[in-house]
Amino acid sequence: MEVCGVVQFVTVVQIRPGAGGKIGSRGTAHAAQWQHLKNQIQLVGGRVNQIWNVLGNDYDLLFMGEADDPKTLHRIDAVCKGEGYTAKTHPAIEAEEYARLVEDTAKVLDYGRRSRRADVEREA
Repeated sequence: MEVCGVVQFVTVVQIRPGAGGKIGSRGTAHAAQWQHLKNQIQLVGGRVNQIWNVLGNDYDLLFMGEADDPKTLHRIDAVCKGEGYTAKTHPAIEAEEYARLVEDTAKVLDYGRRSRRADVEREA
């Protein structure tokens, strides 16, 4: 059994899918819609900490929150889709953790390049 910590997430939601091409056709998301989606997200295991309106984008709302199970991120998208909304949920990490991830990835890639070079040199 795998034990993991809390997963931070961001979810962007398009309240009125397909209306993006018409200027002025997209209304602002109403508080009742925010609250309903927040409740739905909580039902599948997400805890919403902040809700923002997104300006000048294909999406209308941004939910920021956390979950205990990484599978919750998929469930959030599924519940939004079930409500008729387009949504994308992504894991989010702090900048310091991201910097470590980039460094670790660079080390792995460098190790792979050195390993391939050594194999080529042995074959020659």
